[in-house]
Formats: sequence, C-alpha cells, structure tokens
Amino acid sequence: MYLAADTSGAVFGVLGSGGIALCLTTLLIFGIVGGRVTFRQTGAAVCAFLAGTSYVAAGKIWANPGKVVEQGLTGLGVGTGNGPFGAVGIGAVALLLGLILVAAPPKWLPPGRAAVVAMIASFVWPAAGDGSIWAMPVQFAAAVLMMVGA
Repeated sequence: MYLAADTSGAVFGVLGSGGIALCLTTLLIFGIVGGRVTFRQTGAAVCAFLAGTSYVAAGKIWANPGKVVEQGLTGLGVGTGNGPFGAVGIGAVALLLGLILVAAPPKWLPPGRAAVVAMIASFVWPAAGDGSIWAMPVQFAAAVLMMVGA
C-alpha cells in the first residue's frame, strides 16, 4: 500500500475528477449561503460552471445533474423541431443561457440562481458542438481543472 501518490504536475497533489467535483461543490454551497467565502452573481456562476465541468469529467454519480438537464431539453423538444416553443436548437439554448448570465440584473439573478444557470450552461454548451463558440469556455474550464490537479 502506498501512502504517497505521484504529485508531479499538480498544484494540490492528485485530486482526481471526483475530488475536484466534491471540493468545488462544497465551495459553491458555502459561497452561496455566506460562509467565510461569499459569492456574488459572477463568482457563483464561475464556481458553478467549473463544478459542472468537473461533473462531466468525473462521471458516476456526478453525471446525474447533466442527465437531468438533457432529459429536460429532450422533454421540451430542443433539436427536434416540434417542441412547445417551435424549432429551438441547442445553439439557441446555449445563447439564451449566455444572455441570462451576462444581461440579467443581480436583482433577478442572485448568486443561487446564477449558479443554477451556470451549472446548466456547463452541460448545454458542450452539447452545442466542438466547432461552436460555446466550446471555448468549456475547454478553458477543463484546462484550468487539469492544471489544478485532475
């Protein structure tokens, strides 16, 4: 049994994708409820986006929020052309989430809601495709998480 793992290249040692997901979720919860670290709208959104990105990498139980978002989009007919809102593609949903994050006033989008919208964006934006503009924040977030210790 080895007590020390190879920590070369990782700032915090070996965390693993599940460990990063767990730590970011804890930070997000404490930041929203007002622990020693308190998030405003942008901080909550960034932390939630990073957490959601780590959920995708971690898989297992962490994949469930992404599955819920996927089922919700399927239920609304996104990408099928015959949903209740008409022909709505995944790019339109990605743009809508981006607009909400950028344009909504803090009064309408407090930190908790900003975190939920950003978490949903972390699952929707990769679905828009690698060639879309929505792939850039996802790839950046994944690179940051890999530098930290995945």
